[in-house]
Amino acid sequence: MPAALLDLPALPPEGYPPLAREPAFEPARHLALERPERIVTLGELGYGSEEIAACPGDFGITSSFRLLSAEGAAALLEVCRLLAPYATSSGRIPRKVRGGVYQSRFLRDLCHAPEVNEFLGEICGIPLLPHSIPHHLGHINYNPLDLSQNVDKWHVDTLRIDYVLFVTDPASIRGGEFQYFHGTKHEVAALHQAGAKLPLERIVTPAIPGAGYAVLQQGNMVTHRAKGLQAAGERITMVNGYVPRNAEFPDYNRFDQIYHADPAHVAASEYARHAAWIGRERLQAFIDQGIYSEDRLALAERLERVAQYLGQAASDIRKAGEKQLEHFGDG
Repeated sequence: MPAALLDLPALPPEGYPPLAREPAFEPARHLALERPERIVTLGELGYGSEEIAACPGDFGITSSFRLLSAEGAAALLEVCRLLAPYATSSGRIPRKVRGGVYQSRFLRDLCHAPEVNEFLGEICGIPLLPHSIPHHLGHINYNPLDLSQNVDKWHVDTLRIDYVLFVTDPASIRGGEFQYFHGTKHEVAALHQAGAKLPLERIVTPAIPGAGYAVLQQGNMVTHRAKGLQAAGERITMVNGYVPRNAEFPDYNRFDQIYHADPAHVAASEYARHAAWIGRERLQAFIDQGIYSEDRLALAERLERVAQYLGQAASDIRKAGEKQLEHFGDG
């Protein structure tokens, strides 16, 4: 059975004050959903059949497509500017806001919009739900104040599926391009370890017609980055994450990496809640099937799989902070 949306907790965590004033999200006015012209598959990127079979599908990354109307992009820009004073940095991203859905109702409603959810699921061929970890909803990247820094380094994401949405018009700035590598993450890792730069002819820069346009990707499989600006200007993008609606599909979340990006009092709590949700949905599907069987070993194994998943999540939480932040640098 398909999983049910996990809404945000009733009370926000400490340190996330709500915006005093902001626009209200109105799907009819703010959305302008148009399908992308091109989808690059994981096979085209060079992944083999075994790795693809372990993913929800062969979907890799799209060409740019329109997601917001001009009015919607303007409203989101207003919200992002209101959230900018709360920006923090990490070892990978100089200026970002995560957890903005706790502060902005507009951001929360956009990230949870069922119209967008269904639309994106149709594009990638995977029924989706907005991510059950709130800090994977509405992640905002701002341009660094130091022009020598990239907006984000080469990396793969800590979740499976997300879109990168341009909140500002790329034509209004010099630099700041979103790029991805036409190849596998294993090739990038090998080049990085060898101290070699990525071949320029395999770096793809999707054309972004303006504010409100996005690319959708299987982010844990597509290596990508955001370049720095060449001159002072405003560059803002928003990333929204999704999970497969089939809760039985193997969960993918790099909590060891999330823990480096988010406050300690939030990261572990959100991940534990996410794991509890996955476990609940898997058990509920088992309950609802009403299976009667003499195969007691199969019944036991199904319960054990849920227990093993929860046990692994608990182990991940205990080991938080042991691994270093991962990325492939600026080259």
